[in-house]
Amino acid sequence: MYYALIDCNNFYASCEQVFDPSLRNRPIAILSNNDGCIIARSKQAKLLDIPMGSPEFKIRPIIKKHNVAIRSSNYALYGDMSRRVMETLQSCTPNLEVYSIDEAFAELSQSYMDSLEAYGQLIRNRVMSWTGIPVSVGIASTKTLAKIANETAKKYPKLNGVLVLDRHDKTEKVLNRVAVENVWGVGRNYAKTLRKHGIVSALELSRQPDSWIKKTMKVTGLRTVWELRGKPCLSVEQTVEPRKGILSSRSFGQPVTNSEDLKEAVTHFASRAAEKLRAQNSVANTITVTLVADKYAEHNGQYKFGMSVNLPSATADTTTFSSVSKMIVDELFNPSKTYKKAWTMLTGIVPEREIQAEIFSPVGYSTRQHRLMESMDEVNARFGKQTMTVAGAGVGSDQSWRMKQEHLSSRYTTQWNELMEVRL
Repeated sequence: MYYALIDCNNFYASCEQVFDPSLRNRPIAILSNNDGCIIARSKQAKLLDIPMGSPEFKIRPIIKKHNVAIRSSNYALYGDMSRRVMETLQSCTPNLEVYSIDEAFAELSQSYMDSLEAYGQLIRNRVMSWTGIPVSVGIASTKTLAKIANETAKKYPKLNGVLVLDRHDKTEKVLNRVAVENVWGVGRNYAKTLRKHGIVSALELSRQPDSWIKKTMKVTGLRTVWELRGKPCLSVEQTVEPRKGILSSRSFGQPVTNSEDLKEAVTHFASRAAEKLRAQNSVANTITVTLVADKYAEHNGQYKFGMSVNLPSATADTTTFSSVSKMIVDELFNPSKTYKKAWTMLTGIVPEREIQAEIFSPVGYSTRQHRLMESMDEVNARFGKQTMTVAGAGVGSDQSWRMKQEHLSSRYTTQWNELMEVRL
C-alpha cells in the first residue's frame, strides 16, 4: 500500500494568478483580515525574504522597490478553487482525504504500484489543466513519509514536482536532510527535547529504540517513528468528523460605537455559523456572543464581554440565532466603550436526526424552518454567498464593521457580476 500527499503550491497566490495572467511572474503577498499582516506569498515574494506575519506597512519599501502585488484575502475565491481541486483529485482516485484547504491524502491501490512516478505526474498535469493550480506530489508507504516526500519535491526543481520514496536507501537519504522539528507530528517542545539528546534529523529519530520514544514522546510519538520506518499507523480518513463548536468572527474595519452596528455584525456572524452548522447536518443547543473592546482604552483590564444562551430546543435556524444574538448585544452593550471585534459561537452541537424537544414545548426546528433554511442555502450555493440572508445582517458592503479589504480581487467563480470578461 502507498499513500500520496497532494499539496497546492502557494495556494492563495496561485488562485490570484489563475485569473490575472499579469501576476504569473510577479511577487504576490496576501494580507490577513482588515489588510493587516502577510499571511501568504508567491514563490517570487518568498525569494525577496518577505516574512510571514509581517505588518504590511513595515514592508512598503520592499513592495514599492520590487513591484510586489498586494491582495486582500479572498476566501470566497480560495474556497471555491479548493473545491475544484479536490473534485479533480477525486477523478484520479476514489480514496481521498481532504486534509486542509490546499492538501489531500490519497490511498493508492495495487494497480498504481508499477507506475507511481507516472501517476504523480498524471495528478499534477490534470490539476493544472482543469484548475490552473500547480501542485506537488509526495508518494510513500506511510502518510508521514508522503508528507516529507511532498515537501522535498517542492524544494528541488529537478524532481519536477513529484517524489516517490519507494526504496530504503532513497528514503534514508531524504530523512537525513529533514530537521527533526519539521517532521509531521513532532511539536516544538518535543523537538527541543530531542535536540537536547543529540537527535537533529528525521533519520536519527527513526533509529531510536521504541521504549525510549514511548517514554519521551508517548504513544503518538511512537506512531510517528513507526511511520518514519515505513510502518503505516495512519489511514486515509474519507469521512470528516462533525465539528463540536462553530465560530464565526471578524475584526471590524473601523471601531464600532453603536449597538445597531454591533447587532448587524453578530447577526452576520450567526448567519455564517448557521450555514456551516447545516452543511454538516447538525443542530446546536447553545449560542455565545462575545464583544471585544479596545483593550488599550480599558484601565481596569477587562475588554472582552460575553454571554451564552441555552436554547429551549436544538436548531439550525438562522432567524433563531439572529434574534438571540441581538438580544445578547442589548445585554452586553456599553455606550461608553469602543468595540473592535465580535464573534458568535455555536456549541452543544448534535446531529439533526438526534434532536430532542421538550414534551410540553413546540418543536425547536420545525419542518417549515428546515425547508426555509434549505431553500436559502440552495440560493446561496447557486448565486454566491450572502445572496440571500436575514435582513438584520445589513445590506451592502459599506457598514463600518465590515472588514477593510482595499486590495480585494474579484470572486471570479462564485459571483455572476464578477465573472472574468474576455474581450476579442
